[in-house]
Amino acid sequence: MRMNAKKIFPLVLPVVLFVALLVTQMSIHGSSSSASRIELGNEKTQAYQARFAQLGLESTKGSNYKLSEVSQPIVILNFWASWCRPCLSEFRSLTKLIEKFGTDKILVIGINNDSEDQLKAIKKTESDLNLNFESVADKDSLITESFFINEIPASIVFHKGKVIHFENKEFDFMDKKFLAEIEKALRR
Repeated sequence: MRMNAKKIFPLVLPVVLFVALLVTQMSIHGSSSSASRIELGNEKTQAYQARFAQLGLESTKGSNYKLSEVSQPIVILNFWASWCRPCLSEFRSLTKLIEKFGTDKILVIGINNDSEDQLKAIKKTESDLNLNFESVADKDSLITESFFINEIPASIVFHKGKVIHFENKEFDFMDKKFLAEIEKALRR
């Protein structure tokens, strides 16, 4: 059974075009694209750890923290704003996490990004949601920018100054996998 070229051409043409497009994409972006993303992740992790080692913060309640000197092995920097619904939503599980492990094991510091009436917004949120951690007023977003945070909520979890977890979306801090990750870190 011999096929006519006129019948095959419409079937083969889309396949050939797809393969050509795929080859073009690979040659433009190539495998270095994914390697760059991995290196960028390592660079970001190293930058977070370097920033952690030198960062000193003062909360709105007057507490001073030199992160490299805190006694808690787990430190969570949680970037938030009072107008950010996902930020407020994740606070329930974040406060439960602190209750579960205790303030001797976990230090949570909120990094607030409100731009209007910042201190009022922080105090209202702390009161309304009964937060069991303190926040820092990040005037002009200098802290947030130093950690390359472009979207909130975002949380960076450190164990003895090393990044062990990062989230850049609403997160359930009582997630079983995350709790196992924290428990494993605390055993080290």
